[in-house]
Amino acid sequence: MADFDFAAYLQEQVSAQFHHRVNLVVRSILPSVALCYMPEHVDLQQLHTSIIIPLQQLDETPSREELNSLLPVGELIDITSVLDCIPLIVKGWVYIATPQAGIAANVANLPKRPLTSPENETTILGPMLAFTESIGTNTALLRNSIPDKNLCSEEYKIGNKRNTTVNLMFMADRVSQDRVELVRQRIKRLRLNDVTGSSEFLHMIQDNDLSVFPQLMLTERIDLASHSLLEGKIIILLDGSPLVIVGPSEFIDFFLSMEDRYLGWGIGTFIRALRMVALIISVFLTPAYVAALTFHYEMIPSSLLVSLIESRSRVPFPPLFETLILEVTMELLREAGARLPTKVGQTMGIVGGIVIGQAAVQAGFTSNILIMLVALAALGSFATPDYLMSSSLRLVRYPMVLFAGIWGSIGIVFVTALVAMHLIRQTSFGRPFFSPVHPIKHSDLAYDEVLLPEPDSLTPNGQKLRKFIRSISIRSLWTGKIDN
Repeated sequence: MADFDFAAYLQEQVSAQFHHRVNLVVRSILPSVALCYMPEHVDLQQLHTSIIIPLQQLDETPSREELNSLLPVGELIDITSVLDCIPLIVKGWVYIATPQAGIAANVANLPKRPLTSPENETTILGPMLAFTESIGTNTALLRNSIPDKNLCSEEYKIGNKRNTTVNLMFMADRVSQDRVELVRQRIKRLRLNDVTGSSEFLHMIQDNDLSVFPQLMLTERIDLASHSLLEGKIIILLDGSPLVIVGPSEFIDFFLSMEDRYLGWGIGTFIRALRMVALIISVFLTPAYVAALTFHYEMIPSSLLVSLIESRSRVPFPPLFETLILEVTMELLREAGARLPTKVGQTMGIVGGIVIGQAAVQAGFTSNILIMLVALAALGSFATPDYLMSSSLRLVRYPMVLFAGIWGSIGIVFVTALVAMHLIRQTSFGRPFFSPVHPIKHSDLAYDEVLLPEPDSLTPNGQKLRKFIRSISIRSLWTGKIDN
């Protein structure tokens, strides 16, 4: 028994769980006390000062209670078997083993990205901090933004292999507990699913995963997430993802930006109205061109009709195929520019668009007027702040162009009605997705009014203006409850 090598025995037991193919360190402190860890995952300085030095001062094998009181480490977990320590060792914990007891200490120093400004949701006036891939850092950022006791956080583990940490956050005094319970059940339902990021997880927990329209929002901005919490929404964070899920969300939320609030209600309202115009241009401009040239020549002014005839005189394709060719070409340019390195992608997108467009007109494949319209439709879709919704709107444009070429304006109305009915039927965590359009919110029940600023940011003169606008029943795109 005296010749028994406990450290070698521990290394054999732990290495067998990794199929003997892992960089594992097992260090003997006493004849019956050994440490097991991955050196690239731990803070070696903290390991030495907080664990190794205190253990070297022992004369005999300590019990589990003595280990808990001896080690100056913030997080300690009792381990009952070798299998329990495997996921912790991978995450940077140190397994302190004795023949009778075992304990794991958190001295992790995993690689992580420092705090940076938002990459995709750029801002000029707002905070310049974005979420990172560390769920602990993201949770701390939200708690620092809202230092309130009602900010609740619940942690879950999902996945067979990845064992991903999911954090559910909400304001207890502002959110419906029935909605929180609904989200809890959906997260627990996916406890065996391995996910790689928030985008994938979003499609798993939203109400209708078959819809092309997202019913939940993704954001990398701390100010948007904290504002959503104050509005009574729920935030879901995933370890390893710099994007957080915000819900429930309404259709109009995807066209709003936190930047609008920083610009003031007048300029912010103008920009929001401009995005609504961009939405109409993005969806209806090219279908209207196809319908007008195919069925409704009488709707085109005579002066413009002459220019259209001259522009299309050399084009061998009907308007439907001409438009589809250019729309697909635009999507190819966008996709290629997004997948190439940044500098090359920008150059390819600009130069490729100019060269292909000019060559297509000279070769007679398309008209220069249609190139301008397709470019305007693309700009309209890019004006949408949310990437998922922008992609959905571009997808909707294709069936609308197709039906416009078959039935003209009737085809546009038909597809628009189908999309509207689909949106009306959708919900986001049980909340109507197309609100306040359906169901209609009356001013005495809720104040999701739009051309109205929020009262807490107004001077006395601004309060009078707000009351005047409300008196003529103009609805508002401003989110959040507005008090009288």
